[in-house]
Amino acid sequence: MEQIERIAQLYPVIMRVMGRIRSMVHDGMDLTYNQYKMLLTIYDKGSCPLNLLAKELQIAMSSASEMVDRLVNLGFVFRTVDEENRRQVIIYTTEQGEELIRELRRGIVENYRKLLERLPERDRERLVQSFEALAEILGKLE
Repeated sequence: MEQIERIAQLYPVIMRVMGRIRSMVHDGMDLTYNQYKMLLTIYDKGSCPLNLLAKELQIAMSSASEMVDRLVNLGFVFRTVDEENRRQVIIYTTEQGEELIRELRRGIVENYRKLLERLPERDRERLVQSFEALAEILGKLE
């Protein structure tokens, strides 16, 4: 079987399983996964212009703006107008948003720990190595 056919067969299976894993790992999170990704992106960058945020998350500006509105209303981020470019809106995490990120990361790590404990040690290591290889290889496609 050709490589392309093998990938085409495996991809839906992997995505289905990864979706279930994501649900388990992010269990108890009050944010949607996309809101979490947005908050994490802002946190990791320190600040982020709205247009770059939309581009980074591959969503429409209107969707990015709506998600930011939700995060502002929750008290996790704030926005300000760039003094050098008045048309540019810059998004920052609040202290409450930063604490939420730290708390969520702790919970996610604990949920991964519980998930991996269900596997024999040999399979845990193989899974981690597979993720490392996948991240490295897929990073070359960007």
